[in-house]
Amino acid sequence: MNKGYTDALEDGRQIYIPDWSATIQFENLTQVCKILGQDNVIAIATDKNVPAAMLAVMNAEDNKEATEIVMWCVQQARIDGEKILPSTLNSLGMATIIEVFAHVLHSQYSDFFVSGLAKAHSQSK
Repeated sequence: MNKGYTDALEDGRQIYIPDWSATIQFENLTQVCKILGQDNVIAIATDKNVPAAMLAVMNAEDNKEATEIVMWCVQQARIDGEKILPSTLNSLGMATIIEVFAHVLHSQYSDFFVSGLAKAHSQSK
């Protein structure tokens, strides 16, 4: 059993994201794909692609849903051992929020997408 994901943000602060259960992973994956688009989610999760995360959020059809899913995901993380709370979320700033969001998607889904199966198109026959 994994014990979670650790990495460093661009500014050097340590980030930790606990593992989600498979049920929560699938529920959140379907939700984030509906809101931000599956190709965007694959790009973000596979490579911790912060620019792809920025574009996905900016191009989301429903800004409220996009904001809610990003903020919920970010609140699952800890920076320098401190859980991100609704009361501290805004003090992070947009750049850090989107960077943490990319880490969250990467931490939960990179192994799923690395297999290549999610990127493959269906066979015609």
